Amino acid sequence: MVESKTAYAVVAEKIRRNILDGTFAPGSRLPSDADLRETYAVGQSTIREALRTLSSEHLVKSVRGVNGGTFVTIPTVGHLGSQLEVGVTLLASSDSISIDDLMEIRHITEVPAAGYAASRRTDDDLEKLRNSDPSLRSEESSFSSHSTFHQQIVEAAHNPLLEVVTIPLFNALQNIVGEANAAANIGASVSHDHSVLLEAIVRRDSMAAMSLMRQHLDSVSEYYRNRGI
Repeated sequence: MVESKTAYAVVAEKIRRNILDGTFAPGSRLPSDADLRETYAVGQSTIREALRTLSSEHLVKSVRGVNGGTFVTIPTVGHLGSQLEVGVTLLASSDSISIDDLMEIRHITEVPAAGYAASRRTDDDLEKLRNSDPSLRSEESSFSSHSTFHQQIVEAAHNPLLEVVTIPLFNALQNIVGEANAAANIGASVSHDHSVLLEAIVRRDSMAAMSLMRQHLDSVSEYYRNRGI
């Protein structure tokens, strides 16, 4: 018998381990509460708390009705990314990581993402990139449009794991510095960088795209340092 004060946490860890090792596959139904009680030799309240813990981690969800039960969540890029964004933002807010740390990771992820985008992009990707930032059409751009341009480059790389890691880090950085301090305020410099980046992606020049993204992120890093952020 598991100790009562830690029973639900121990049961949650065992179920979590079974989810991660594939014993309980994404989309599958967990054993009934009665079966779980028997398996772990605990009461209903312990099972309820264990499942509530797993639900808060978005590992399982409850479905009502005749065909209901508790099911293993099918993960999505957006869901995983939002969890990472919240975690990174909280870390930065507690001074556990710095703006320089975040910019370093942006270099690690967004530079190769630009290269992959250049080699893998589709016509649809190009249309989304062109529509993402008004400054590419000589119109006034905004904080959100600059963000969208970077997200579209990552999506054009067609690697879901890059999306999971890169976009939340970018969003977390913007959450921390705020719109007033956002690098979008560099203005013409950012618009020029985006324009030449798009040109490299259009002509499928991966090396140029990576070099231009590296230069762009160097400029953004310098901007933050000059503002003492």
